[in-house]
Amino acid sequence: MISIITPSLNRVEFIETAIESVLDQDYPNLEHVVVDGGSTDGTVDILKKYPHLRVVSEPDEGMYDALNKGLRLASGEIIGLLNSDDFYEPGVFGKVARCFAEDAEIDMVYGGATVFRENEAGERRILYAYLSSLQTEPTLSNITLGAPIINARFFRRSFYDRIGPYRTAYRIAADRDFLLRAVLAGVRSARITRVVYHYRQHDSSLTLDQGSRLRSVWAVEHMAMAERHLRGVSLPSPARETIKYWHRHEAAVAALSTIRRGRFVTAARYMWRGWRIDARWPLHLMGRRGARYVLKKLVTDPRWVWRKVLVRLGVRSRNVD
Repeated sequence: MISIITPSLNRVEFIETAIESVLDQDYPNLEHVVVDGGSTDGTVDILKKYPHLRVVSEPDEGMYDALNKGLRLASGEIIGLLNSDDFYEPGVFGKVARCFAEDAEIDMVYGGATVFRENEAGERRILYAYLSSLQTEPTLSNITLGAPIINARFFRRSFYDRIGPYRTAYRIAADRDFLLRAVLAGVRSARITRVVYHYRQHDSSLTLDQGSRLRSVWAVEHMAMAERHLRGVSLPSPARETIKYWHRHEAAVAALSTIRRGRFVTAARYMWRGWRIDARWPLHLMGRRGARYVLKKLVTDPRWVWRKVLVRLGVRSRNVD
């Protein structure tokens, strides 16, 4: 059996497409668990139209708490995760199941994914495509510096039992933490050479948008993950170097994004965290475009910092470059 887990909260506009994409598969032995966080927009009414669903509708502590609830409820040997605003490519579950059946040692089966945006006329434009093994293979470099694309990955239930659930302390990046733990634990995987999943990007999504308003929040969570693993004494040297590089990168993103918002004390804390992990961190920071922007502003317009400070204090309007 394949169990699909969908966390949901107020997605009446999209969730029916997600449900239909599970039904539109070539594999009959399915279970679809929807964990709704207490939607008030009509999502629950949509769910009632599909009696095959296993639905839990109650308040939760976020998406990853909902996924953990779904894991406890799911009875399938194979687990897939489907966001309520995304959908599967038709006819992929049979290939996934065959990969697991052909090799009892496989922990994960994965394929390609696209990220798209839909206009008002319903026309879809692909923004990103993750298709090759160089992009999707579960390597430490891909999981830290690339896109985790966890929804295009299916796991054997026993692997969750070995690795553990999603850590809800990470509000928006616990999927990356899970994959990081999986790679460090030596996950055994097989690849399907086709797209299996489609991510929908929209104004309220968290999907793979490096320019997102949430990018600095991601960076802080990524720094915490990196620091957690770097404290481990058993981390192999190549993995340690990769994670240290990742930490330098995320510390730079967090510091620069807070400087541009005038939050200089917070930025200083991120700088300290970056330097404490790796003394080479300032060189990494200076190589970033955002750092060059800040340095140029300090040289050509020294009053820029003070205007930012006044904005933070509420003395000036926020309409400041």
